[in-house]
Amino acid sequence: MGFYKPLDYQKWAKDLDFISWDCYPEPGDTPAETALQHDLMRGIKRQESFVLMEQTPSVTNWQPYNRLKRPGEMRLLSYQGADAIQFFQIRRSIGACEKFHGAVIDHAGRDDTRVFREVEQLGDELEQLGDVFLEGRTPAEMAILFDWDNWWALEYSAGPSIRMKYLDAVRDYYTAAYESNVPVDIIGVEDEFNSYKIIIAPLLYMTKPGIDKKFRDFVKNGGIFVTTYFSGIVDEHDLVIQGGYPGRLRDILGIWVEENDALPEGEKNSFVYKGNLYPAEILCDLMHLEGAEALSVYEKDFYQEMPVITRNRLGQGYAYYVGTRSNREFYHKFLEDIFTEAKITETMITPKGVEATIRVRDDRKILFLMNHNKENKQITLNDDYTDLLTGKEYKTGNSIEIEQRGVFVLLKINK
Repeated sequence: MGFYKPLDYQKWAKDLDFISWDCYPEPGDTPAETALQHDLMRGIKRQESFVLMEQTPSVTNWQPYNRLKRPGEMRLLSYQGADAIQFFQIRRSIGACEKFHGAVIDHAGRDDTRVFREVEQLGDELEQLGDVFLEGRTPAEMAILFDWDNWWALEYSAGPSIRMKYLDAVRDYYTAAYESNVPVDIIGVEDEFNSYKIIIAPLLYMTKPGIDKKFRDFVKNGGIFVTTYFSGIVDEHDLVIQGGYPGRLRDILGIWVEENDALPEGEKNSFVYKGNLYPAEILCDLMHLEGAEALSVYEKDFYQEMPVITRNRLGQGYAYYVGTRSNREFYHKFLEDIFTEAKITETMITPKGVEATIRVRDDRKILFLMNHNKENKQITLNDDYTDLLTGKEYKTGNSIEIEQRGVFVLLKINK
């Protein structure tokens, strides 16, 4: 069930043959939040493939406000992830707690409803596509580290701030990458690091045995490591690592964090990064340089001019530390610079709200374009493609219009 806090899916997955999950976005969820959960499932066994065991074709019944999926929304969400999709439920039940939950066949028992026709259309398309992208892979050069033990330890700790949430920090970085059409793997502490150019470990409060060595080797070998405020604080037993924060990460990051200032809701500090002013919220780490360089400093309070963003050279790579939480605009700008440094390019440049993602199977490269907007958008193609649903061919530089909540499934033409 996505990021379900009570169960460590990474440990559980070791005893499963394949991964499936139930996808029920809430009305206020962004496309990035849904994509993040798909990417968690895609990487949880390092198998890429997963099954969407449940989704509703129309409406849930257990949210505070159970909005209908708008025309095209079910199809759009179905193409966003998974090797197979199923619906709960096929026929709407007449009793018990889910009698008003959506179904392919409504209480009316008809096959001419809007929902039935949309499911039928999707079924026809999937039959036409066949296995062209089944068990394909999404190549990613960037990863975000996620760890359930870290989540539990951080949020069950007394202090420093009730506003500090692990998933919020993960979403900050994931959303910036997603909206730039840069693919991301979600990995655990036991996964290998060598295949990535960038690894981001937001709020890495708990540093388990050996994780510091993995990051140290990763950076020395040319990788870019990014972590954030309140990282490297405790060991695997949730006991504080003495000798100064960020503990086992201190030599990698080249800093010493002396204090953490928790800002109540409504209070902010600020900093300037690359000529623009950004907010510093929730927690401000007061740090000293121990070999790192300061890329930005706090603008006010008694720790004015102290570093807030640092970069440390270690071997052939760099380790970055972002000592506070900021806003969407900052994470976009910061990651844009990190992508440039790592020589990572986006899948495709698209208008805001249009997702572009790739699946590769054998020598076939399939591009999915998904318009999450409520209006049509124009896109300029970056290669030669065949539309797998219509058979139409497009050349590099051609402009296509994708309708609101529309989807294109394009096969790259090998030259």
